Amino acid sequence: MNANAKAWLAYAGVAFFWGTTFLAIRIGVQSFPPFIMAGMRHTIGGLIICTFFLLKGYSLPSWSQFKVYVINGILMLVIGNGLVTWAEMHISSGLAALICALTPLSIIGVNALFGANKEPLKAVAWIGIGACLVAQFIIFRDNLSELANPDYVLGIVFILIAILGWGLGSIYSKNKNTGLNAFYGAGLQMLSAGAILLIFGSLMGEWQNFTPAQEGINAVVYLVIFGSLVGYGSYMYVLKALPATIVSTYAYINTIVAVILGWLWLDEKLNLSIAIAVVLTIAGVWLVNKSFAKKTN
Repeated sequence: MNANAKAWLAYAGVAFFWGTTFLAIRIGVQSFPPFIMAGMRHTIGGLIICTFFLLKGYSLPSWSQFKVYVINGILMLVIGNGLVTWAEMHISSGLAALICALTPLSIIGVNALFGANKEPLKAVAWIGIGACLVAQFIIFRDNLSELANPDYVLGIVFILIAILGWGLGSIYSKNKNTGLNAFYGAGLQMLSAGAILLIFGSLMGEWQNFTPAQEGINAVVYLVIFGSLVGYGSYMYVLKALPATIVSTYAYINTIVAVILGWLWLDEKLNLSIAIAVVLTIAGVWLVNKSFAKKTN
C-alpha cells in the first residue's frame, strides 16, 4: 500500500471511529469522573503503544523530542479532549457535537496564523466548508436554543477553549518533525497527557466519585481501543501526510457517523433533513479535497 493510500485509510479511521466516541464519552461520564476517565483512557492507550514500540527495539525519545509530545499532549488531550469530556457532564451531547463542528475553523485559523504551510484556501474550499457547516446546523437545529441556556454557559466556554487547544495542538504537531514514528509519538502524547489528567483529577478530588458501572467500564475500554489507539494514532499519522484543511473535515463526517449509528442501534429516525445534511457533508468534503487536488496537478 502506497503512502497516499495509507493516509486516506488513516483519515477514514479517524472520521469513522471518532464519530462513535461522543456517545461513548457520554456513557462513560455517567459513572466515571471526567478527568479521571480521560486520564485512564489515554494512560492505558499510551502504555500499550509505547510498550509495543519499545519491544520492537525503538529507543526512548530524547528530552527535546519528549518536550514536543508533552506540549502537544497538553494542548490536544488535556485541554482539547479533557475539557470536552468534562463539558459532556453539563451539556447535551448534541450541543457538544454542534459546537465541536467549529473545530475545522479553529484548525484552519491557527494554520493561517502559525502554520509552516499556510495552505491558502480557494473559493471552492470555502464553499465546501460552508456546506459542511450548514449540514451541522441542519442536524443539530433542535439544540440551537440550548446556546441561550444560562446553565450551559460554562460547558460551552470550556468546549470553545477545547476547540482552540485542539487547533493549536494540531498545527503545532504538523509543524514539528521529531523524526519519530507518528504512532509512537501519539503514544508518548497519550502517556504524558494521561498522567497530567490523572494528577489533575486527583487534585480535584474526583476519586471520591469513582464508582464505575459495567456500562462505564465498557465505554472506557471502547475509548481506549477505538478512540485512542486507532483514532488518535491515525490522526497523528494523517496530520503529517495530508493538508491540515483536508484533515480537519473529519469532524463533519464524525457527525454523520453518529447520526447513522443512532438510526441503526438506537432506532432514531432518519428524515429528509438528515438526508440533505448527509449529502451536503459529502459534497462539502469532496469540494475541499478537490481544491487541494488542483494545486498538486
